[in-house]
Amino acid sequence: MVKIRPARVEDAPTLCAAEVETSRTPGRLVGHPEEFKVESFASKIAELRDRGLYIVAEKDGHAVGHAVLEPMPLKRISHVFRLTIVVHPGFEGKGIGKALMSDLTNWSAANPKVGKIELLVRAGNAAAIALYRKCGFVEEGRFKNRIRLEDGSFIDDVSMAWFPERQ
Repeated sequence: MVKIRPARVEDAPTLCAAEVETSRTPGRLVGHPEEFKVESFASKIAELRDRGLYIVAEKDGHAVGHAVLEPMPLKRISHVFRLTIVVHPGFEGKGIGKALMSDLTNWSAANPKVGKIELLVRAGNAAAIALYRKCGFVEEGRFKNRIRLEDGSFIDDVSMAWFPERQ
């Protein structure tokens, strides 16, 4: 059973390590392994307590995924939240992403500050794109040759968005 809970500052080393490992697979995360810093994770968790959402998926007491919803900083676009979601290596295809997305969209639908959620996903990440579509995200555009891989090849980024429905 997967449990979703708020991220805690003490989760930072585990979440950072998961992103470092995930970034080793070409086409998953944009950052290089050496660009991820524990301090950045800790400060983001603390910063988002009052203005966004940072959650962790746990299974048997261990973090198996995490997600971040962060509002854009300018007033005119502060209703737009940027989503980052990571299913930790070895836990793909086990419903972790779906559980995180369910929690995120439920929180967003109940939060009047959220008018739109945006994300970028690598064009070759078919499983993630399928999940986002199942959750109601629509493709808004494509950034051609946005990500340069170590071998010199390029990957497109797909821009997707979700708009909360409120009664």
